[in-house]
Parts: sequence; C-alpha cells; structure tokens
Amino acid sequence: MSAIMGKNGGIYMKKARSALCALCLALLVPLLIRAWRVLPVDSHPLVAEKYAGWSGVLRLWVFEGWESGAGSLSAWLNGCAARFEKRHPGVYVQPQAVDAGAIASFCDSGILPPDMLLFPPGVLDSPEGLAPLAVPDALRPALRHCGEWGASSYAVPVAMGGYLWAWNAALLDDVPGSWREAGVAPAVMEDDPFHHYGAALLALCSGTYSEASPDAPAEEALPGVDLGLAGGDTPAPAATLAPDENALPCRLPDGFAFDPDAWKNFVNGEAAATPVTQRQVRRLQALSERGAGPDWRLTSGGGGAFTDQLLCLAVVQKPDADAQRALCEAFIQWLLSDDCQGALGEAGAFAVTDAASGLSPGDPLARMDAALRSDGLAAPNCFDAKWPETVAEIVREFVAGEADPPALWRALAARLTQNPNNNQKQAAICPEIASPKGFI
Repeated sequence: MSAIMGKNGGIYMKKARSALCALCLALLVPLLIRAWRVLPVDSHPLVAEKYAGWSGVLRLWVFEGWESGAGSLSAWLNGCAARFEKRHPGVYVQPQAVDAGAIASFCDSGILPPDMLLFPPGVLDSPEGLAPLAVPDALRPALRHCGEWGASSYAVPVAMGGYLWAWNAALLDDVPGSWREAGVAPAVMEDDPFHHYGAALLALCSGTYSEASPDAPAEEALPGVDLGLAGGDTPAPAATLAPDENALPCRLPDGFAFDPDAWKNFVNGEAAATPVTQRQVRRLQALSERGAGPDWRLTSGGGGAFTDQLLCLAVVQKPDADAQRALCEAFIQWLLSDDCQGALGEAGAFAVTDAASGLSPGDPLARMDAALRSDGLAAPNCFDAKWPETVAEIVREFVAGEADPPALWRALAARLTQNPNNNQKQAAICPEIASPKGFI
C-alpha cells in the first residue's frame, strides 16, 4: 500500500511541477513581448535588404579653397555627418579632402567618382556630370541662384564666409566716407582664386557720405564693443542705397594700388585699414590676446555686402543609383537644418539660411554675420567661370576714380546674379559615369 501511495505521490508531484512550469512560461510571455518592443533588435538584415547591391557609404570629395575662422570646416562637416548617420542606420558619409584638380576632373579623370562634391566657386565651369537638384526652401533668397545652370540648379550653398573693414584706431577715428580726402590709404590684398579683394573693396566703398558727416555712415552702437567685439545683431546695409542729392561717393586716393603685403602692414600697425575675412579676424583676436597687433575695430563702412566665399554641395549623376541620390539630397537638407547651420559659428563660418550661426553676442564675427544677412547680398554663381574677369573690369573703373562707385556696385551685383547658361536646360552626364567600365 505504501509503495502504491509513494508511486502516486511521485506522479502528482511531477504533474504539479509541470503545471508550475507552464504557469511561469505563461507569465513570461507578456514580458517577452515587452522586451521585443523596447530592446534593440538586429537591423542588419533589414538594412542589407534596403540597400541591396550598395555598401551604404556615401563618398564626399571636399575642397574648401577659402578658410573659415577656424582654418577649416572639416570638424563641422564631420559632426554633421555623424549626426546624419545616426538618423539613417546603415548609411555612412565618408568625406575626403582632395585638391581643386580632383574636383575639376571628377568627370573624366578615370577615377571612380564620389557621390557628392563640396567646392567653392571657381573650381567647376559647368555642372557636367552632376544631378539637377531642387533648391531647398531654407536657403536665403540672395543665394538661391548660386547653383543655377540654364533652367535647373546643380549645387546648393551650405556655408559661407565674408568681408569687413578692419581699421586701426591709433591711426583713424573711424573709416572715412572717402579715402581721397582722408590723408591715409587703405591697404588691400591682391586677388587670389578664392578671394576677390577688389570686389570686396568696391562693396565696402559703395556707401555715400555728406560734407556734414565726412565719415562713412555710422552703424548702430552695440554693447560690449572692444577690439572689434560686437554684441547682438547689426543692421545690415542694402546693396542699393537710397539716393540723396547731398550724398558724396567714396573715392580712393590717387595712385592707389593693391598690395600683396597689405595684411602684414596692417598687423604691424603701418596700415590704417584693410578688408579682412573671418580667418583674419580670428588671427587679429589671437594677436590681441597676446598683447600684440594693432588696436583694431570692425565695420562695414555703410557699404554693400559681398562674398565669394561659398561652399556648395552637388550630387554626382549616376545611373541606377536612386537610393544614393535620395540620401545625398537628404544630406543636403540636413546640412541646411538649424542643427547644422547653428554649429557653423564654432568653425568661424556663417549660415546660408535664416538660422542663427551660433556665434556668441561678444564675438567680433557677429558683425560680419549680420552684414551677410543683407537682402542685397551679392554672391557669384559657382559655375560661372567668367565673372572674375568681368568684375575685375568694374573694379578697375572704380580704382581709376572716374565712375560713380554706387553705380559700379549695382553693376557688379547685377553681374553676379546672371545665369551662366540660360540656353541649356540640363547638364550632360559624364560619359565615363554613364559607362563605368572604364574606371580604375
């Protein structure tokens, strides 16, 4: 009897344990469902399917040409790329610094071209091999023409620099309305491929003055101005100034000439004023922090706003690359987002949208940023190879002193807005991109 009871008891215990295990498993089901919803899952199979036949890498060739305040925009670009990758799992943006020749010959060098190009005006003379793009709504109106070719756009500005007067307070009380009567001459650098100081000089001298106020039109006083430091936003001048029957034009001194040593002379305290870029402003700051350099200030002098310092992003036209192209266009939109545009100030560059550039109120570059926000900002088309020659002729008239500077400035600004090819509706695809077998 006891043997039978023991056997039955064992059976009952096994059934009880089985029931308990089943109950525990039933209780774990909701927890497993919750974990599946909350915990990350392996997305690699999904990514592989989405980008089948493509590695997920977007290759970007970069040539800056001009210098931001920090010397380069690579840190800004890498930061924006990293945040873009987080938003697009499985996608990797790979910037690569190249020279101007690599950008210019991307279409016919025999080297596998990248997916995107980032370059300044003066490198490409046509958009051959590039994909047409929709101009993003966020781009400022004054910059919307910069990538036009015929009826389409092929590049989008994503960052820019600028110019202002830097003047020596030990030699001048302010920038004069006209240099011919000032007793001192401005020192101005000669042009280089990515800095057209002559055009910047004409823009800065395009304002007018009156005999009652011989200095250039004064800008609004700003709090905390010290060694060129500007707080808050500065009202920016328009490209076309209101006519005034008593207005007098700015004239250069007789015998004025561009000087390759202009920057050195200003830094040494020998020049009264010189047009400067954001990079030179940062260098002046560094000198001041060491107790060296001139007692400098910054101003637009009441003139117009000009820049040839743009970085434009373009997408290479490739057959059967819809996924890459869509992501490249998304990357352009991301670079124009407030997140990325608001980080340009850290690199000493300026937003091309209405977003704040991220400069602190006491930063001297805040004045340059404000000047560049003028509705009359003049900037070249990045595919226009002929504008420097035309503008140089206009600047020569200004230096000669015979023509009216405001009228010359209006002519210069109008020239920069011209479409370099109104007769061509779409750029051709590079033969080697259309037939990629020839690439090495």
